[in-house]
Amino acid sequence: MKDLHSTPFPSRHTSQCDSCVFQHHSLRSPDFSQAFVGGQKGYQTYRDLPWDLQKIHQSAIRTRRFEPWKIALIVIGTAVAAAITIGLLVYFLAYDQKLFYYSANVKLINIRYNNEFSRQSSGRFRDLSERVERLIDKTFYNSILRKKYISSRLIRVSPDADGVMAEALLTFWFSATDSKEALRGRVERILRRSLKKYTGPLRINVRSSTISSKYLTSLLKV
Repeated sequence: MKDLHSTPFPSRHTSQCDSCVFQHHSLRSPDFSQAFVGGQKGYQTYRDLPWDLQKIHQSAIRTRRFEPWKIALIVIGTAVAAAITIGLLVYFLAYDQKLFYYSANVKLINIRYNNEFSRQSSGRFRDLSERVERLIDKTFYNSILRKKYISSRLIRVSPDADGVMAEALLTFWFSATDSKEALRGRVERILRRSLKKYTGPLRINVRSSTISSKYLTSLLKV
């Protein structure tokens, strides 16, 4: 009876087994790209990366994001640009303007001069100023300069041939770049045209009524 323990296996069979096992394990190298299971797909891939590659992956994700400070900077820049634009518009439309003063001399031929006209507090002066100022206000409120006209004020009544000369200070709000003399001519034309159509109690010599800025300094002092 042969001793089964002492009978060796053929060397050819042993070498074949070892070769098969080696080939089997070498062909099954770990493939990380296929190790995705369900909802943990990206997480599993990230865990399979080496530690240094994980850091590179994290920094790449951070650089793709739009940082909050950049968004805040864009918002602030837009707000500043809008504020500057609005400020320039307001300045040129409102603040880039200047007060223009003119002297309106209206000759009245149905009024005789009285010493009470020398005092602005007298009843005669107040009554005449009310009539003249109402006439001038109506003239420019109904004209093309209605948005530029501010007010009128009778400041002096002086004796003149065949009546009196009523002198009023007219105030307008024009652009600072406008020509004062060119605007004076326009104001005078509008006033004379209105005086020609006037049919109230005052009798006016239109030809002797003028607009000037010659005595502007003295008028402002008065």
